[in-house]
Amino acid sequence: MRDRRGQVRILEALMAATIVFSSLLVSIPINELENVYDSRNLRSIGLNVLVELDRDGDLGRLIAQRNWTELSRRVSIMLPLGVSYNLTVYNEEGEEVNSLPISGGGVLGEDIVSIQYLVVERTNLKFYVVRLQLAWVR
Repeated sequence: MRDRRGQVRILEALMAATIVFSSLLVSIPINELENVYDSRNLRSIGLNVLVELDRDGDLGRLIAQRNWTELSRRVSIMLPLGVSYNLTVYNEEGEEVNSLPISGGGVLGEDIVSIQYLVVERTNLKFYVVRLQLAWVR
């Protein structure tokens, strides 16, 4: 009979390599979840929401109509789960325009990202500054 110790060692090495590679594959998604809470991602998400709302002039129209509930609803739909927000609209003189608070998702967390966006209402050509504050709810 042949000596089979060499075959057992090869199987042992293959199993060890499989365990190492599988642990690497499992740890990659965990690292990606930690990076989700990055403020750069939040800034990008917020700016994309404002640009998408203003694509057809809807943002300026909603502000001119003072339709704060619809504006709040649309922002809430476009933001991912786990993001709280506070939106404030200012006129050309820097005075707050919205009479009702436009917010959602609970209390803002520690790392707050603030995005300012210039909006032009197209029918009356009025300028507004929209400040969107975002934070991850943890």
